[in-house]
Amino acid sequence: MSDFEKYLKVKKDFIDRNLKKYFTKKGKYSEKLYEAMYYSISAGGKRLRPVIFLSVAEELTQRSKIKKLLPAALSIEMIHTYSLIHDDLPAMDNDDLRRGKPTLHKKYDETVAILAGDALFAYAVEVFLQTDVDEKYLVEGLNYLIKAAGMDGMVVGQFVDTKSQYFKQDEKTLKFIHTKKTAELIKASFTLPAILLGCDKKKTKNIEKLGLHSGLLFQIVDDILDYTTPSQILGKTAGKDEKQNKLTYVSLYGIEKAKIYAKKESEKALSLTKKIGFSKGNVESIIELFLTRIN
Repeated sequence: MSDFEKYLKVKKDFIDRNLKKYFTKKGKYSEKLYEAMYYSISAGGKRLRPVIFLSVAEELTQRSKIKKLLPAALSIEMIHTYSLIHDDLPAMDNDDLRRGKPTLHKKYDETVAILAGDALFAYAVEVFLQTDVDEKYLVEGLNYLIKAAGMDGMVVGQFVDTKSQYFKQDEKTLKFIHTKKTAELIKASFTLPAILLGCDKKKTKNIEKLGLHSGLLFQIVDDILDYTTPSQILGKTAGKDEKQNKLTYVSLYGIEKAKIYAKKESEKALSLTKKIGFSKGNVESIIELFLTRIN
């Protein structure tokens, strides 16, 4: 196991332990709802978004101060998980498998899945507000996260992705979908530590660009994996993009050209890490990990 693989494992275990603390509430009426929420939160995954958050924070401040930022990192994972719950519903992508386990609506039912997703989004805001930073930066950060997740971010990306009949199937629409549906929340994972720590605008803007290119890289590679990787390795049903006639980098350009686009996004992201002044360490390794999933 490489040093970076050890780093990812340590961070994932740390995030898992701290997420669990938020799902120990018991109540006559809420117990089953918490159980359903935690089923999806604890289903697995690499915790890439909070790991990105913590890795960027380590570049910007002393490690001893990072625990104060942890609620914000966990809230991003809660929002991501809520989006997966709703994404898997029969009215959306209609999937039976997520992170190698039955999706929430298969484990329980559609009503529980919808309400658990709704509750996770609201709970994410509640948890974010526990972040121990200056109130000015806390409000700015929460505003940034909600915009990234909402009607001008992740949600509109999902809308265009699922209602493609309303839009021209071209490069412009494809980039909009990928930027909003996936890259917005990854971009927020990169950018929020800078906002919460009060970094200067120029540095924050460059970190935001780094997040955008990393997010696009991640989704382009996901497009490729959907065509090339079996379900048992992917952790979700493979080949669904093609079956549902989704607009993806593979459907528009083919696998080989999609790989070229992924490489270009990784080069842009790695170039920005140097421009920002990040050490040659974990942030670069995360970007390289995004790319090497297809190699």
